Amino acid sequence: MKKIINTVLCSLALLGSVSCQDELDDELFQKYSYIIQNGWKECEVKIEDDNTGVLYIDFGVNGTSGNDKDIVLTIANDPDTLAGYNFDRFKYQTEAYFPELPQSCYTFDQESYTIPAGELIATAKVSIDLNNIENPYNDYVLPITITSSTGEPIGPDKYSKLLANIKFANKYSGSYSGNGKLTLEEGGDNTATEGAKLYAISPNTCFMYAGNATADTDPDNYKDYILNVTFADDDQITITDPSGALNFEQITAKLTREYEYHATDTRYYVETSVLTLKYRFKNLSLVGQPMQVFEGTHTMIRNVLRSEYPDVTVKDE
Repeated sequence: MKKIINTVLCSLALLGSVSCQDELDDELFQKYSYIIQNGWKECEVKIEDDNTGVLYIDFGVNGTSGNDKDIVLTIANDPDTLAGYNFDRFKYQTEAYFPELPQSCYTFDQESYTIPAGELIATAKVSIDLNNIENPYNDYVLPITITSSTGEPIGPDKYSKLLANIKFANKYSGSYSGNGKLTLEEGGDNTATEGAKLYAISPNTCFMYAGNATADTDPDNYKDYILNVTFADDDQITITDPSGALNFEQITAKLTREYEYHATDTRYYVETSVLTLKYRFKNLSLVGQPMQVFEGTHTMIRNVLRSEYPDVTVKDE
């Protein structure tokens, strides 16, 4: 009798194992379409010579089994999600809100996007024309949502929406490390500063903030200290004050670059950029608005594609 019971139990266990395996083969989770890089994302967009750039957005279909059908998606801008994000983060400090990328400056490459049967990904190209951006100094966000999906349903909101914080880039933009010194001409008091950050606004122009002005140190007034930094083909630099309020004077502005072969990846050079700056400007926040002198040397090291730098001199190994 005991032997019969053991035989029955083993048979039931075997059937249960086969049944579970069949379910795994079919589908473990609910399938849906979604944006692969969803939620809040900083998205780098390279500025081309014609002052345009492209943002790539990848869509996918989830699940544990393959995709056996065409899935057709449509997308649109989603200002309500950006408004909700701004309020949740900043509440009633509306001056800190991220502005939406103007709809007049971008276009989608298609009206709909298809993930073909047998595939798991499709990509949208959003073309951005910087010539149509009235204020290039804003920190723009492009809010995107999936509006329809045939073949599989749209995934939950947190997977089907994207807040793309656009970070325009050119050959000069980025974070430079190093130190600087800010000296008050009247009295000679000085303040140490840290690295510099250049934000791209065209193929050869960036902007930065004069002295030690940043959103963290002077959130109410830092945008009053915007300086445009334009690089010529020979890396000569011209710095200007777009507001005209800083009585700006360029004293020294120099960029030097060196290139080395990448140690492990033949696609890249290692580029070392050294930015040396010295200039005078008016401190708008001090009584009497005295002049200050900034001087500093900043360095940025990064990998660059050899194909994009065909004519540079490379240091010997």
